Amino acid sequence: MSGDDDIAIRVRGIVTRFGAQTVHDGVDLDVRRGEILGVVGPSGCGKSVLLREIVGLDSPESGEVHVFGVDVIALSEAERRATNQRMGVMFQDGALFSSLTVRENVEAPFREHTTLPLELVHELAALKLTMAGLDEGSHLKSPGQLSGGMRKRAALARALALDPELLFLDEPTAGLDPVTAGNFDALLRELTDALDLTVFLVTHDLDTLAAVCDRICVLYGGKVAAIGTLDEVRANATGWIADYFSGPRGRAALRSKER
Repeated sequence: MSGDDDIAIRVRGIVTRFGAQTVHDGVDLDVRRGEILGVVGPSGCGKSVLLREIVGLDSPESGEVHVFGVDVIALSEAERRATNQRMGVMFQDGALFSSLTVRENVEAPFREHTTLPLELVHELAALKLTMAGLDEGSHLKSPGQLSGGMRKRAALARALALDPELLFLDEPTAGLDPVTAGNFDALLRELTDALDLTVFLVTHDLDTLAAVCDRICVLYGGKVAAIGTLDEVRANATGWIADYFSGPRGRAALRSKER
């Protein structure tokens, strides 16, 4: 394993099977420090599964996953917990605790991983929520009292609670209207630049790919079928990839990017 300083995540030879179904059949992928990598592919190709394997929630059948130069598959539980504190994860639909207030949701990582005084935890959680664009009036509400876009921002605030170096987002704009999704994309770009984050972004949203992603990785047929900038992937696209990026929605997203 190379210790290249510019590589935050290195995946080699990942094979994942669920019964007779092979989801990953030798996935190789490097994620560069400081970039937003958008991961796309048809439904069932294993985008979210790969995310879960990188953060250590699932284990592949074979292969290697190195994060910050460390083989996360081989880590002990204590070592994994230390590494996981350098990562923030926003799951599909936000996955907020419905029984907690929005602020308590963001406080949860502090309570689990630190011994900070409660008053400081309150202040830090409020700061993260403000960074994510939520005003003070929403902090003590339950997730069910928020709009879909506000819940996404609250989930983003929780993912950023412990100042991670790596941020994993699973379909962050799914279900949002175009304006709200666009505002979320702008916030993500702003926070990535300000906090020097590396972002692994699973999405179907062509507008998000065009607006915020530095490179795009296409999973197809169990492997990385294409990787590069949006222009590079489109220029060499065939089959499903061409259909995805060159269809009406793909052309509209590209026109929006050019404006």
